[in-house]
Amino acid sequence: MYDCYIASGWFNENQARDLENIKQTLDELGVKYFSPKDEIVAKPDASPEEQEMIFKGNVDAITSGKFVVCNTRDKDLGTIFEAGFSYASGVPIVYYAEGLTGNFNLMLSRSGRAVATNVSELKEHVKGIMENPEYEKEYVGFVE
Repeated sequence: MYDCYIASGWFNENQARDLENIKQTLDELGVKYFSPKDEIVAKPDASPEEQEMIFKGNVDAITSGKFVVCNTRDKDLGTIFEAGFSYASGVPIVYYAEGLTGNFNLMLSRSGRAVATNVSELKEHVKGIMENPEYEKEYVGFVE
């Protein structure tokens, strides 16, 4: 059983660095996590059966966890799907938007329990949600 599902791309240098920062933060806090990159990755030529197994494995991991940390860097489409699925399934979301400048997406800000723009804020929000499943810190920045 996992506490946290990590929704994050890892397809470029920035996403990969953010993913490692998220994992390191969760490790430091003793949070057990499911990271699709480390668990079940589809090969480009995956059969329909393999694709279905991976899809089902990911959605099952989302719904069986206590919360999701969602990295919004470069808005990876799979990650955005995972965020919407998490929200629709009632799984709390902490968004991670490292170095956010400018506006944050309105739909994401309203669907999450908190928005972290650096590792320190991520630690604060993860601690909060682990201690209190109803934890929420409303995003007060500008939206788009």
